[in-house]
Amino acid sequence: MRGRLPTGRWRSRLVGGVVIGVVAYVVSGWLDFAPRPVPLAVMTAVVCTLAWLLLDTVDLAPASWRTAMPPPGDRVDEATSDLRILSSHQQASEPSEAVRDRLVALARSRDPALADALHDEIEPHHRLSPAAIDRILTRIEEVRDRS
Repeated sequence: MRGRLPTGRWRSRLVGGVVIGVVAYVVSGWLDFAPRPVPLAVMTAVVCTLAWLLLDTVDLAPASWRTAMPPPGDRVDEATSDLRILSSHQQASEPSEAVRDRLVALARSRDPALADALHDEIEPHHRLSPAAIDRILTRIEEVRDRS
């Protein structure tokens, strides 16, 4: 198995590192620091590696996060609004038409004919039981499942 030769960029880095190490050894010997070759070679390798890492990251574009999830839409507020309408429908002394209007609007988004039928079936100021609301929602979902 034969190893690959370093590319021009890495070859110049390796040669530059060796030259820096030799120059550091000669200068420290000339200044009478009594250099030891192995620790000096390790220090040169560490300093050159850190310098190359720094130089490699300077040219990169800044990192940016990409969200996988779409940003939250208005549905969060809509769900809270639906819950508020349902609880006020159950607790109010005089129920409003808000639940009927919401159910008809939901049905209209699925099937306009069903929406017209629901509008006629649900009495405007009549309190719907949770079971009745569940049956209506089931009818609306069945229309969606068929299409």
